[in-house]
Amino acid sequence: MLLLAALLACTAPAIDTDVPDPDEPPGDTDGDTDPEVIGPAPDDTGEPDPDTEDADGCKGVYDPDTLQAFEIEIAPEEWAELEADYAAGEKDYHPIVFRYGDEVVGDAMIRLKGNPGFSWFIDKMQFVIAFNEVDDAGRFHGLRKLSLDASWYEPTLVRDRVAWQVIRREGSLPFACANSATLTINGDYYGAYTNVEYLDHEWLERSFGREDAVGTLWKYGTDPVANEEASFGAAIARMNDTTDPTALAELGDLDEWLTAWAAEAVLGDDDGYWCCNHNYYLYEHPTRGILYVPWDLDDAFDVQGYDVDPIEGYAAGAAIGLFDQPHFRALTADPVLGPRYVDAVEAMNAAMDPTTTIADIDAWEAQVASALQADPNRSVGWEEHVASTERMRAWVRQRHAYVESWVACQRGGTDDSDGDGTPVCADPNDADATVHPGATEACNGVDDDADGWIDDPASLEGEACDDCIRHDFDERHFAFCRWPRTNADAEANCEARGGTLTAAQSTGEYYVYFFYTWPVREAWWTAASTGVARCGAWDEASFSNTMAPCSEEHPSVCALP
Repeated sequence: MLLLAALLACTAPAIDTDVPDPDEPPGDTDGDTDPEVIGPAPDDTGEPDPDTEDADGCKGVYDPDTLQAFEIEIAPEEWAELEADYAAGEKDYHPIVFRYGDEVVGDAMIRLKGNPGFSWFIDKMQFVIAFNEVDDAGRFHGLRKLSLDASWYEPTLVRDRVAWQVIRREGSLPFACANSATLTINGDYYGAYTNVEYLDHEWLERSFGREDAVGTLWKYGTDPVANEEASFGAAIARMNDTTDPTALAELGDLDEWLTAWAAEAVLGDDDGYWCCNHNYYLYEHPTRGILYVPWDLDDAFDVQGYDVDPIEGYAAGAAIGLFDQPHFRALTADPVLGPRYVDAVEAMNAAMDPTTTIADIDAWEAQVASALQADPNRSVGWEEHVASTERMRAWVRQRHAYVESWVACQRGGTDDSDGDGTPVCADPNDADATVHPGATEACNGVDDDADGWIDDPASLEGEACDDCIRHDFDERHFAFCRWPRTNADAEANCEARGGTLTAAQSTGEYYVYFFYTWPVREAWWTAASTGVARCGAWDEASFSNTMAPCSEEHPSVCALP
């Protein structure tokens, strides 16, 4: 199924900022021992005590109503080594002084975070700040580490926060605390981040209590990252050897597994276990057995189409086996456990109530907007941020309605609840009589005609709505236009935007193209010369960009001025 089209992009005035010289550490460490935060003032509701905890145990440094301000000082030679790590794909720790308000931690350490093979090609680095590397007992307000996330492919900077809030609201899964923060380095404002709780022993104690925090936590189900001294993995090895539900029930909490997968499915997580057998943890709980923990949810929501089936997945992933996880298949196909998965999907979808979830998006986008707009190292343009956030809002509304209809269909429903002439199994929104196959499409953020596209131009007269997703990278601007066009129409569409068809010109652009084109498993028009059309597609086996036979119509990539 094709992914949803982008809503018409809005614009906002730019803010002039001084960009630090990338060859020097931001600022310097001479003289100023109490660096001023450069950039926007935090938009918060006061100065909470970071030692306080909310009802779920999230500490004040994760207060959702506060844009946190973290500061570090790092010597020039250590900064140079950190940049060398970035170029080499390494994650060594380097000494820093960490500041939080009036508090100073003189023996903190910093390292890079993220996937070097997919994330480390922009100016802005992501960090883990550790307080226990020099002194194993070192803690900052009870925390061993802070994790600062700002992936280049996450233009809203709120996806992770909103996803964790939905999981937290549902109430039955372990979750990560999260809010937003600014980072100042040697007195210069470096950028805005999502401040996500680090999964370690302290997280286990908060999530399960001290007595039940003694099991091993496994990243990807293979790498021990907490209580690793106690790791054996025998239960996980047995789990990997069977898909029998009865045998699996002896090894773990299957209802918890179903709920974790339901969370990823409802949220459209494009990089977790449910999608891609990636970015999840397994915890060997001392009494409940193996538990699944979703992780790294910055690739959720509108990255996938709103009408992705919670069991079958989406066409792009299914084509290359990303939805063949044997345990998921076995349990959702089981006559007893399958209906319980549907129940879990319904409960998680209720937690993603559009009114509440969009209110979270609105509040946190407003909170971080000025910090992101002033960010001298941000990887996205402001226009892209605004358009992406609006697209996320539209997706939440559409996804919630679709999942409601999907649940009713899974339970054998045949009714036409909204009386629009389309039964529930063929209607992605059986609570709205204006949405059904054959309805008139309008430019309103809704897929009125239920063809998988929001505001698609093919169902409208003229180009009333924009079907292209914008991404800015390295001072170049791109439009990924997902509606199939002939080569001539694709060129005309680009020219109408002031641009032209284009191909990737660097390794970084190659990754950008991969991210924005591979979910649509077709060739894409990328360039044309001397009247000969060119199109490229992603090879299903190697994920490499290859030339493909060109048919009459394809999506297209434009380079914009």
